[in-house]
Amino acid sequence: MPEIMRLSDDFISSGSRLSTGRRRRCGLPLLTLVFILTCHLMWPTAMPAAQAGLAAVPIMPEEKDVTSFRIKIRRLQQGIANQETQMAESEVKERNILEEMEIIDSKLAKQQEKLKDLEGKMQKQQALIDQEEDTLKRIRKEKAGVEEHLKKRITAYYTMGDIGLLNVTFSTQTLPELLTFHDAFDTLIKYDQKVFQKYLETINEIERTKTALDLEKGVLQEFIKQLVEENEILGQTKNDKQLLLTHVRTKAKLNKQAIDEMQRASEDLSRSIVSIKSKRQVFDQGFTANKGSLPPPVDGVLITLFDQEKVNKLGIARKSQGIELKAPDGTRVIAVAEGEVIFSGYLRGYGNTVIIHHGLQYYTVTARIEKLLVEKGQQLKAESSIGIMGDTAVLFDEGLYFEIRHGRESLDPLIWLNPNRLSAQHEHAPEPDDTAGSVQ
Repeated sequence: MPEIMRLSDDFISSGSRLSTGRRRRCGLPLLTLVFILTCHLMWPTAMPAAQAGLAAVPIMPEEKDVTSFRIKIRRLQQGIANQETQMAESEVKERNILEEMEIIDSKLAKQQEKLKDLEGKMQKQQALIDQEEDTLKRIRKEKAGVEEHLKKRITAYYTMGDIGLLNVTFSTQTLPELLTFHDAFDTLIKYDQKVFQKYLETINEIERTKTALDLEKGVLQEFIKQLVEENEILGQTKNDKQLLLTHVRTKAKLNKQAIDEMQRASEDLSRSIVSIKSKRQVFDQGFTANKGSLPPPVDGVLITLFDQEKVNKLGIARKSQGIELKAPDGTRVIAVAEGEVIFSGYLRGYGNTVIIHHGLQYYTVTARIEKLLVEKGQQLKAESSIGIMGDTAVLFDEGLYFEIRHGRESLDPLIWLNPNRLSAQHEHAPEPDDTAGSVQ
């Protein structure tokens, strides 16, 4: 809390407003004069030491907790922002993957159509080949029949032989009849030869057609093979994209879970901050609520008022930022209200000092204590003992020093303290000796 750190500077500056204007005039022994002069020369060096001591006053634990929680909240918010960025990136990746998968599905559909078309053509081609095969078998069978018939016809022709004198002499037919029969038989053989040749040509043509159909079938098979390979590649690509999509969605889900967890943690920290501030506010309001009824640090005599200019035992004049109370040695010094000790120790120029934070930037500073009974960080209740008065602590200044501050502003303690537990110095002054006056 910056105000706590500024407290040290303000507290020191209030003590440093010293002047060397007035000096008490009294006849002192030489040794006393030397001692006072030495202390007077040492006094300016006490200020930096006191300032260094008060500068070490720590920040309140609650403020440390709040600061720590706020740092954690900022880190969580940064983490949430990072996770949201990753989620946005995952969403972009998911959209890109879905678009790529849509393209792959479109390609696969087209490939399937092509494959179906090629398979249809392949079936037709196979049907044509089968048809040509059947035709070829039929033609070959017919050719075999013609060939067999031709063989028999030729055998008979050659068995009959040529028309000679002997055949004409012994034949029952006349020569003209024999010549006509021979010519007809020769014509049949030639016809059979032509038919056989026609079958051969038909068979060759069908075989060429079948060869062409087989070549076309091979081309179709190659196209189908390529399409199947392409489909397999596209299918594998689609599977890879599906796995990547699953990974991206899983990561997005984890990012969402991380965001939810960090948001819950941030909300818990925010509630903790509110709780700390609420508790602190309840605690803080105790000091201001008891304004005008706080117990003094000691039940003693008020010897210095707020903002009063006085001269200490060294003859140094200063304006008091607090009050000074005189009480017997051994008197118990108490905390005027509930609070936390943020400094307890010796400060050169002030002596043993206790600074207590009472909340809402209200502080009490109690100095010139003989014996300290509290430590830094200790939580105190109202009227808890913080020290004991003694004669050594008031070597250079009289009484217990007590100051109330709100931030950087010094406040008049008398407005806050219970007036019924304080008495002024004149109330304890000895009454005038009338007898002595009359004698004089």
